[in-house]
Amino acid sequence: MTAHFPHVDSKQVGYDPKTVDPVVALAREQFANPGSHVLDASTLRTSQFALIKGGYVVEAVDAALDRLDDVFAEQEANRLLAHKGHDGARQQLAEQRVTLLGRISRGNRRLFKRQQWWLKGYSVRQVDKLLRTIGATLDGDASLAVATIRNFTFAPKWGGYNEAQVDAYLDRAVQYLQISKHLG
Repeated sequence: MTAHFPHVDSKQVGYDPKTVDPVVALAREQFANPGSHVLDASTLRTSQFALIKGGYVVEAVDAALDRLDDVFAEQEANRLLAHKGHDGARQQLAEQRVTLLGRISRGNRRLFKRQQWWLKGYSVRQVDKLLRTIGATLDGDASLAVATIRNFTFAPKWGGYNEAQVDAYLDRAVQYLQISKHLG
């Protein structure tokens, strides 16, 4: 099964269809049967694809996956409501908010583990700034779109923050924002 995304020119680099198509097939299966658990929003968000010449247009694949992520997040919010009720879902969301704010309370330049000085990681300054904005959003003092977090690119810096830790935190922040939006 192919995903029917447009391809880049044969000399340009795009996502390898062999790595995209299986994820899209699972997403289609999940979309067709919301009660199944073949793919969740978090797994979809963290999917990575190989790059090859003549592959799929990156922006087209990313846009489609972002739309699916929103749908899956809504399905997850509905499952949470069905399983825990409105009060239970709100309680779980409140606990997740406390966890997210706890990381931010560590203060600038100490939010995540740092790479060794000879290895590159995410720019500490950029990550700290984004997390301050996330914190303000969680406190209701700012409004940050999920797309802003999804599309943010950090500059690589020697001795920067550990990328896996930052990515995991941002995934949880996106999940929180999506679910809180659907819970109202």
